[in-house]
Order: sequence, then C-alpha cells, then structure tokens
Amino acid sequence: MTTGVGSVPAGRTVASSFSRVYGLGSIYGKTIRDSRLAFIIAAGLLGGMALVMGLAISSIFPTAASRLEVDKLIGSIPASMINLFGKPVSLGTLGGYMTFKYGAIFALGTALWSVLALSSTLAGEARRGSLDLVASTPFGKRRIALEKVAAHLTMLGLAMAILAVMTTASSTLFGDAALGDRISLLSSVGFALWCGFLAVFFGGLAFALAPLLGRAGSAGVSSLVMLVLWVANGLDVAGIALLSPFRWTADHIALVGRYDWLPLGLVGIGAVILLAIGVELFVRRDLGVTAGLSLPHLPAAVLGVHGPISRAFGEQLPRALSWGIGLGLMGALIASLVGPMASQLGTDPGLSKTFGAIFPGFDLASTGGWLQLYAELLFIAAGFAAATFVSKWASDETDGRLEMVLTTPMARAWWAIAGGIAAILAVVVMTVLFAAGIGLGAASGGVAAGDPMVGSAVLGVYAAAIAGVGFAVGGLWRTSLAAEVAALIVVATYLVDLIAPPLKLPDWVHQLALTAHLGQPMVGQWDVAGVVACVAIAAGGVLLGAWGMARRDVD
Repeated sequence: MTTGVGSVPAGRTVASSFSRVYGLGSIYGKTIRDSRLAFIIAAGLLGGMALVMGLAISSIFPTAASRLEVDKLIGSIPASMINLFGKPVSLGTLGGYMTFKYGAIFALGTALWSVLALSSTLAGEARRGSLDLVASTPFGKRRIALEKVAAHLTMLGLAMAILAVMTTASSTLFGDAALGDRISLLSSVGFALWCGFLAVFFGGLAFALAPLLGRAGSAGVSSLVMLVLWVANGLDVAGIALLSPFRWTADHIALVGRYDWLPLGLVGIGAVILLAIGVELFVRRDLGVTAGLSLPHLPAAVLGVHGPISRAFGEQLPRALSWGIGLGLMGALIASLVGPMASQLGTDPGLSKTFGAIFPGFDLASTGGWLQLYAELLFIAAGFAAATFVSKWASDETDGRLEMVLTTPMARAWWAIAGGIAAILAVVVMTVLFAAGIGLGAASGGVAAGDPMVGSAVLGVYAAAIAGVGFAVGGLWRTSLAAEVAALIVVATYLVDLIAPPLKLPDWVHQLALTAHLGQPMVGQWDVAGVVACVAIAAGGVLLGAWGMARRDVD
C-alpha cells in the first residue's frame, strides 16, 4: 500500500504562517496573543490621551495673552512644588502643557505596564507550572526568555508608535500653529522614546528580580523603586536623586523641541543590561525556585474550602490585595505630599490663580481637591482592576476548568453568581486598602483626610459597575471576551469624559461616561443618582450573566 504526498494548499500555508505569528507556532506569537488585553488598554489610553491634548489646551488657553500669562505666573511657583510634575518649559504651548501636566502620568503608567508584564511573563508561568512543559521542548530556556522579552518589546513599541502618531495628529488637528502648538513627528518620537525607555528600565529591573523574588516580589520592589526615584527627583533628595533616570533625562523635553539624547540612550543601555541579567538568571536557576518575597499565607477561611463563593473569593484575593496595596501606596504618596501644597495655595492668591488656570474645576487648597485632580487616573486603575477580576472568573471556562466544576452539584447560574459576589468582595478589599493608604498619607502630612477616605468608596462603586458589565458579557456572550470588553468600557468612559467638555459636545454624550455621574466625592460632593446607577449595573450585570450562563453551552 502506498500513499501519495501532494503539495500543501496555498491557503493552508498562509494560515500556518499567520498562526505562527499569532501564537500557535511560537512562544513569541503566543505571548503576543496573551498580551492583547494589556495592549488594548495601554494603546487606547496613551493614544487617546495624546489625541485630546490639543482639545484641552485650546479650551483652557484659547488666546495668546492667556498663554503668556500662564508662562509668567508659573515662574513664581517654588521649584519644590513643580518638580514632581516636570520642568514648566513653554507651558503656554501644547507640548509644554502636555509635558508638565501629563508627562509623569504617561511615563509612570507605561512603566507600570512594563513592570507588571515583565515580572510575570516567566515567573508567573513558572509558578503555575505551565512553563515546565515548554522548557522540556528543544527550545531551551534562553530562547524562551528571549522570545518572551521580544514579544513584550514588540507590544510596547507598537503602543509607543501609536502615542507618537496621535501626539502629532493632535497638534495638527486641534493645536494653533501660530501659538507654537505644532509638534513635529521627531518631537513626538522623542517623547515616546522617553516613556518607552523608562518603562523598559523599570520593567527590566522587575524582569531581573523575578527569578530571585518571584512575580509578586519583583513587581512590588520594582514599583517601589520607581516611585521612590520619581519622588526623589521631584523633591531633589540628595544622593538618591542622582540614581534616578527621571533626573538623568530631566533636560529631554522633546515636545518643546529640547532633546538630550545621550542620557536617554544611557537609560536604554541600562534597560538592556537589566533584561540581559534577567535572561541569564532565568537560564541558571531552577524553574519556580525563588526567595519567596511575597504576602503572608492566606488563612484557611479564604482558601476556597467552604463553598463556591469562598473558592471564588480565595482565587480573587491575591489580585485584590495587589491592586489595593498599589492604589494605597499611590493614595498615601499623594496625600502625604499635597498637604504643604494645599496650605501654600490657600495663602497665596497668585499661586491659586496659576493652578486654577492649569487645573480648572478643582479646589487645590484642600487635600481632597488634589486627590480629585488625580481621580481620573484612579478611576482608570480601579476599572482595570475590575477587568482583571472578571478575567480571573472567566479563566474557569477559558482554561477548561469549568467542566470539572460543573460535575459537582452546582448549576451554571450559581457559578456565575458566586463569581460575581467574589469579584465585588475583591473590589471591597481593594477599596478599603486604598482608603487606608489615603489615611496614612494624610496623617504623615498632618492634613485632614475624612472626605477623601469616605470619597474613595466611589472607586469601588465604579469598579463594581465595570465588573458587572464584564459578567454580563461573559454570561450572555463569551467569557473569553468579558475582560476585554470591560477594559474597553474603561477606556471609552475615560475618553468620553475627557473629550466631551472641551469639544462642547451635547450633554447626553458626556452623560454616557459613568464617571460623569459621580460628582467630586474626594471633597464631599456626591452624585447619589450616579452611585445608585453603578450599583444597579453591578448587580444587574451579575444577574444577566447568570441568566445567560443558564441558557448557553459551555465553551
């Protein structure tokens, strides 16, 4: 008996080539596929923020006189109050305004993404045991590590490219060239490289520490180092500031045409060295063997031995603690620093006028006002936290565990309800830790924090609503898309809330954003109707998801 061997159809060759890129034939491709949610979040936020900067400055500073006035007033602000934001160079232009007001947010946000991704890309899989099978193939540990790093750098590079293009597009579409708003593509690329190199530097530190400290330990240490070096540069702490890449690149203000490529290159070289150290440590150490710098062991009451809700909450708790501690540190940092700033603004009309022009609509003479200023960033973090809680619930089905779970006397609807209750409990844990962080920071700064601590509950209400949307999508449609849709809702909400006022869009467009219905709770101004709506979305989303799960097949 013989068997003929024919040629492979052309269509199949194309499909095979695509599958290798997208994750069915290479470690690099699979990592890119697994990173799609993080890429959607990062690219959407960075690109969206850059696109609306032109709208913001044209609305706040519409005339040449108003921009000159801001440039004059900013010179009267003490350096200790402005260095945390950045050097106020050409603040009356789009590039200067964007660098001063949002530069740190772009840099720190991108760096946080890189830290979380590179701390878990190998250590997380090693801890779960999924890397053992891959390492037993002829790939080799060095190739595994290099392809994982290459995948993250690819996604980061794409996000930075989107940031650069959107920055130039914003200046062209909405900026006023006569007032110096035009930003060249070179300047946009220079700004994106600054954000990207800082991200890879701190992400590389997390990657180097991961084989030694594990996923949680490396992410925590790297994030803390990043915050310390940022604050040290802003407050000019002797000795420590010299070690900060923020200090090295302080004169690289690309969006106003000021370039300092050598220090930026040194940051890039440092990032490459840290990544190389991480690769070599991964090659030379046993998989999953770390020093174990992590949180204490969880009590048995939350380890999932008392029913479906306990099981689901036990799985969510590590993520809730991680997000809560991260948000708590951020809240503590802001609350501890803004006390002197708020006091000085309250006694100096000139400073109050300056900051009122730059940050309209905020009472910056109070701690709560400063926290409300950062509320949009905090809402984004809380929303993405909710998306990760949804992702953890959805992984039961997407990873094939749900079939085993449903062999027990538990209905599919109850599985969805239990997961929803656990996700909301995780939101509660995260919110309590954030409020505690604000309280500790305010106490260290000697300022009142009653309203901000109570107001922090609004982050939990918003996060619960986002989780409800994710559960509804997962139950009615597909759990594999639940977290992605929830994350896209967070991005869309942020962009609508940011774009609608400066564009003077109809009020109903602005009302589409959930955050437009929550008031300013950090200063005690609540929108009760918006809070009730978020609670209804959270509860209704979980119930809709349960109803949908009862009526569709498990994937």
